[in-house]
Amino acid sequence: MYSEKAYHIADNCRFCWMCRHVCPVGLKTGKEINTPRAKGLLVSMEKRGFEMEKDSAEAFYECMLCGSCSNDCATGFEPPVFIREARTWAAAAGLLPEAVERVLDRVLDTGVMYEECEEPKALSEKINEHQKKAKLLLLLGATARIRRPEMALALMRLLEEAEVDFMVLEKEPGTGSELYDLIGAVEETREQAAACGRQLCDTGAEKIVVLDSYLAEILKHEYPLWDCAPESEILTATSFVARLIDEGRLHPEALSLSVTVHDSPRLARDLKETEPVRDILKASVCEIKEMFLNRELTRCCGSSLFAEYAPKLALLTGQGRLEDAKRTGAGILVVECPQALDVLKMATDNEEKDTGPDILDIFSLLLKAVQENGND
Repeated sequence: MYSEKAYHIADNCRFCWMCRHVCPVGLKTGKEINTPRAKGLLVSMEKRGFEMEKDSAEAFYECMLCGSCSNDCATGFEPPVFIREARTWAAAAGLLPEAVERVLDRVLDTGVMYEECEEPKALSEKINEHQKKAKLLLLLGATARIRRPEMALALMRLLEEAEVDFMVLEKEPGTGSELYDLIGAVEETREQAAACGRQLCDTGAEKIVVLDSYLAEILKHEYPLWDCAPESEILTATSFVARLIDEGRLHPEALSLSVTVHDSPRLARDLKETEPVRDILKASVCEIKEMFLNRELTRCCGSSLFAEYAPKLALLTGQGRLEDAKRTGAGILVVECPQALDVLKMATDNEEKDTGPDILDIFSLLLKAVQENGND
């Protein structure tokens, strides 16, 4: 049923409590079932003849696959390996939670996790301006296009300011990122990834700059394993924009703001990228007040996908990260991934009294610095 690797990891995790203190979900719920150890125990029970049930299947989805447990493990075990496989078997056995099944059906049917898929007018108009073929393709992702258009618009305006010739697809394909997190590396996931890979290849782009960290991770890590990677160079938006500043193509004015940074787990842990966002802030002369859990140790706030099927848990994890930010005393919480921005904005909207920092994406902050320079 499970791979030998998954069984091996689960059997080693089931009696170990050493990473429970870093699980963002377990920390907020206080439930043992939300620890990696408990999920390892569930897999080991299945190996010993206990069939998966609805409750245990649901427990495997009360996880954000953020990798905190793997990053903290002194012996190198990776609980997300058996958690992904458990989700595959939950789907095969017809045990998916109803909320997960609804999101899954939407992704399979449309390639998008959201029920409402209309882009704001201002973003659609800006995208229409960049339909001409170019050597650089900007891949925004559904969250930026539908939920957080201000981040997409800021990034596009920065590229225009730097006189970068770029194109944006009128309609972006599903990448397989959501399917991979929902049901693992099954045939449907690979088919969607392969179709996306072909469409990206057909653009003829030499470089693909990716805004959403979840899409960047799957394009850089999983596509090569699935033999569907485009030949284009894949770059994250933060690293590309930091490079534009280094090359003297963007000239930010000193903002002299007090900021703290939320590192996206997919960038910081999976892609080993932590410094570009800080380089951008330093170029804008911002004082960075680091959270205790920063860079590779970052605490996941949740993702838009997680919020779609587990909104109450996403609210808790988002609020947990806001608490970390408040303790720094910084005036602004800077975010580099649209999915994190989406969850943190949701958490802020649900605060009874907003006493924490303002939330701003890195590209909107930089655009402000660049525009202030232009007004001097």
